[in-house]
Amino acid sequence: MNLIKLHVITLCFLLSTLLAGRALGDAGLKLYTMECGTFDVSDMVDLSITGEYDGQQLKMANPCFLVRHPTGDLLWDVGLADSLVDKVEGEVSGVWHAKSKKKLIDQLAELGLTADDVEYLSLSHAHPDHSGNANKFKNSTFIVNELEQKYMFSEKIKSYFGAGYSALESARTVTFREGHDVFGDGSVLIKSMPGHTPGSSVLLIRLNEAGNILLSGDLYVHARGRKLKTMHRYNDEQATIDSREKFEAMVKQEEARVIIQHDKNDFESLPQFPAYLD
Repeated sequence: MNLIKLHVITLCFLLSTLLAGRALGDAGLKLYTMECGTFDVSDMVDLSITGEYDGQQLKMANPCFLVRHPTGDLLWDVGLADSLVDKVEGEVSGVWHAKSKKKLIDQLAELGLTADDVEYLSLSHAHPDHSGNANKFKNSTFIVNELEQKYMFSEKIKSYFGAGYSALESARTVTFREGHDVFGDGSVLIKSMPGHTPGSSVLLIRLNEAGNILLSGDLYVHARGRKLKTMHRYNDEQATIDSREKFEAMVKQEEARVIIQHDKNDFESLPQFPAYLD
């Protein structure tokens, strides 16, 4: 066999292997949406710095997301603490009434998974409605924006919110600044979108059948807020504006379907667990 033929055969083999791997990734990527609590908001006063919603009520979803890839699993946000399920009346904090019907750990068990089976954990941000069960995944690799890591483990913030995530301080950790490619093939990307917290992030999932999905974290918290460009009163205003511009450009570039995580209609539009998008 001459040298040219050998190179051609080798090139064809490498190309077929690459395409087969890509096909496997496309075929194997799945997005599960799990119920990890709800909120009844008696007064939306906190959800705008300009008062549009004062006195109005809102029902909010609080999901967790599991991305299953042929090479591992990513859990994106872990919801309110599973212990809330055992409190029939839930918990009330000011205008926020939190309840939960299903434990995250039990939902994972329906897929044959334990906490230790989840290779990767990432949080859109550190607040307890997104981090309440994080300690259960201390053996996962924690992927976090470097500014969020500094924020969440500062003494002040850890004293407020750290009960659910403190064990992650000593977990295997991967930090990033602008973004992180979770599986190294471009199918699942975490993107930095600060404003709600210093290192808030969003998640882009490129699914074969369902197309590109963008999970918002708390960059937006309800659909009307995205339309009216209102924001939570505790956000960094300029950082939020800058992140939203970047986010909306990404929506167009990726032709992505936006899922506002706390929006009840967006949550209900997704396949109900254990069904999934692929």
